[in-house]
Amino acid sequence: MLMRESSPANNHSPTRKGQGWCMPRTVRTFGAKLLAQQLWCWGRDIEYSNGNLLMRFGFERHRDRETEDRSTCYRLDRERLHVSLWGFGMFFGRRELGGLFLDRFGFCPDWAPIESLALAIHWPDELPVFARPHGQEQWRRARELWESMLLWIADYEKWVFDTAGIAYRRACVASWLRPFVRADRMSTAWRFLSRRGWEQQDQPLQQILKQYTLSAERS
Repeated sequence: MLMRESSPANNHSPTRKGQGWCMPRTVRTFGAKLLAQQLWCWGRDIEYSNGNLLMRFGFERHRDRETEDRSTCYRLDRERLHVSLWGFGMFFGRRELGGLFLDRFGFCPDWAPIESLALAIHWPDELPVFARPHGQEQWRRARELWESMLLWIADYEKWVFDTAGIAYRRACVASWLRPFVRADRMSTAWRFLSRRGWEQQDQPLQQILKQYTLSAERS
């Protein structure tokens, strides 16, 4: 089973101009809720009636056969790109940029100078050390990875829309205990976050983000 609970991640705050993730609290809260919904949807994609969608997309399944519940990692290795998904979060790595780990309980990634992980990682305590970037070069690499990671999720959601249809994704979202972002807006919401769309608009941030949420359907 992909979905799994773990302890909340620590929050990080920028300490120097140009050396922080520079996301308003409202955006970070929105992103954390969207990530929780995305992880749930990935868990449902495993059980898709016409075949495991993650594996159809190109992921390979790696189970921990040493434990009774067999914690599972889904891993994608495609040229310079490496993605790992667990119930407790995700890893996203690219050659020459390193890798990011994003915990399921927050929306503030940590970085490490590694582009891929060992195959035998199934639990958070088996991960290598990820930390806050230091210095301009690490921050440049981490920010480029962050944008690429969010765009990758957006592209995956577009693929699900094209492959399984909007009715399927709506059913996934409806089955989540805390449905938040509209199924038909998940891809565009990730794309908005990747491009820091709130910096290019004059509307209040709450109003901008509301267009992606289920509350917009009821208003």
